[in-house]
Amino acid sequence: MSFEFESALQNALVQAGLTQRDVRVQHQRFDQMLSFGSTDVQSAMDLRNPDRLVLNYTRVMMGFALFQPRPRNMLMIGLGGGSLPKFCHRHFPGTDITVVEIDPRVIALRDRFEVPPDQHDFRVVQADGADFVAAMDDASYDVIMVDGFDADCMAPSLGTQNFYDQCARLLTAGGVMACNLHELDLYFGAYLERIALSFDGEVLGVAARECGNSVVFARKHMGIDAHLPKHLRCPSGMAEQAWAGIEADVHDVLRRARDIQAFA
Repeated sequence: MSFEFESALQNALVQAGLTQRDVRVQHQRFDQMLSFGSTDVQSAMDLRNPDRLVLNYTRVMMGFALFQPRPRNMLMIGLGGGSLPKFCHRHFPGTDITVVEIDPRVIALRDRFEVPPDQHDFRVVQADGADFVAAMDDASYDVIMVDGFDADCMAPSLGTQNFYDQCARLLTAGGVMACNLHELDLYFGAYLERIALSFDGEVLGVAARECGNSVVFARKHMGIDAHLPKHLRCPSGMAEQAWAGIEADVHDVLRRARDIQAFA
């Protein structure tokens, strides 16, 4: 089965409600988790602090703030349990956020995961992420975050050359895409090559500490190591406690970017 045919088939099955993805909400001590299938954890929420980023890869994805510390607008592909949308909505005041999720069953759980209601600067749209980016105008977003998985792998439509080309088109100059990939995915190497091609090689991969996730940052029309901060500071509008929860992971991203700078 070709990659393109597999992608089209998966999208058709989701739209028809015929996928085998079993959307479950599970609990473990103080955490509430969203799973696709019996064991695969897609998102986790601390019931004592619902906005905290529990999973390491989500904290690594916040490394986008090194490149865009004050984004005007953000696009997020994949809702899951809403960890990143919630965190960014609360701690980047004034940023307009659009979240795109293909599965209505996931959207239906937004209240259980305390995802904010739709409002003037925050909305969840039911749509295929690849179709959505293809329909948007150029230079619409400062930040694009891609995190669209089912129980087995990333949605194939979110890994095509055309999809990454469209993401690059949608970003403003200096804008950044942060994409969550899985290093054990059969197409992992192909995804990296396609992202590099779409972003003229301005790409940085940072491995998360859990589950084989790797976050890939790609920057438009600007070096991935350009204008890096000399010292990490809490972003304007972010609570100090929230910053303390992600600072070490953002520092990991900064260190990797400085490694590129040192060997340039």
